[in-house]
Amino acid sequence: MISKHNAIGLFSLITIILVLAAGCTSTQSSSAPAPTATVPEESIPVATVTTGSSGTCSPITITQTDGKQVTLPCRPQRIIVANGNAAEMMIAFGAKDKIVGVTQSTSNVSYVMDRIPQAENIGDWQIPNVEKMLALHPDVVIAYASSKPKNLDQFAAANITIIYLDCFRLSALASDARAVGTLTGTSNEAEVYARMVEGTIAEVTGRVKKIPAEKYPAVYSESYTDFTVSGPGSGSDELITLAGGKNIAADLATQSAKINTEWVVGRQPDYIFKVISSSNLKPFTEIHDMLIHRQGWDTIPAVKNDRVYLFANDVQYGPRSYIGLVYTAQILHPDEFRDMHPRAMLDEYASRYVSGTNKTGMVYP
Repeated sequence: MISKHNAIGLFSLITIILVLAAGCTSTQSSSAPAPTATVPEESIPVATVTTGSSGTCSPITITQTDGKQVTLPCRPQRIIVANGNAAEMMIAFGAKDKIVGVTQSTSNVSYVMDRIPQAENIGDWQIPNVEKMLALHPDVVIAYASSKPKNLDQFAAANITIIYLDCFRLSALASDARAVGTLTGTSNEAEVYARMVEGTIAEVTGRVKKIPAEKYPAVYSESYTDFTVSGPGSGSDELITLAGGKNIAADLATQSAKINTEWVVGRQPDYIFKVISSSNLKPFTEIHDMLIHRQGWDTIPAVKNDRVYLFANDVQYGPRSYIGLVYTAQILHPDEFRDMHPRAMLDEYASRYVSGTNKTGMVYP
């Protein structure tokens, strides 16, 4: 028979063992990543979810570039960014430590990778390697809304949560920034940036409205590939229109189309713009020379009047496209925008957000 004294001792021993066991369980949970949620096309129900590292967390809701709202059970801590513009934006807002994976194209950008050396390469942005992604235990993946990955079936099979944010179209830049801020817990930084973007757009469009429409010059805007014109609804079309220009391809049915030299000559643009990809290593001077010497182009007003310009894609699309808007407006309407200084704006962005982004030429000549 167990004495009263021994029974008390045995009860105490059992209590200690139970407490120790509970502590072990808590320790194991704290090292596990926060749970993820598969995000359907519509917003999912919200609920407080228990996590190992922080006890409890609250759901967050963001609006994607396509306008759809998505609710996550917790703010993600491990993010794969299959979108180089979103990666730059996260760095700008101070959320670089949350980036665990990037695509091949992003891994080639030194001013980005210098700040996120921990990020692993997940391959091509159009068909990222799902196995590599799973090995990084992501809470979410940020992908382009306008050009979704081609292997979405693999994402679904792997139960990977995708957030669709472009972070490059000027019209959605401020709202995308606010979504990134909510997603990463940097809403204050995102709001300051978003208001700067909105203020710049308002300043430019306000001045353009005072210019008579008949003074809006005709512009031919060529994309990365030769004789690929930027049509209505494209990012380049957006910049041209907001800056007080008339896109000569505005009557086309698509955002991008292949044309020929006769098509351009026939429309006699006052200005010619070409966007240069960061992967194009040819000097701007060489590309410019090739453009103006295309067959028959010596009859185009833009060529005759030395109004052929090259734009680095960084200021046509992405977090710095609001600066590209000022560059465009200043080229098309120099008198009205003489007092705005896009180069100084670029230096300010580099100083405030991502250093190194002002080291290369953005517009030529």
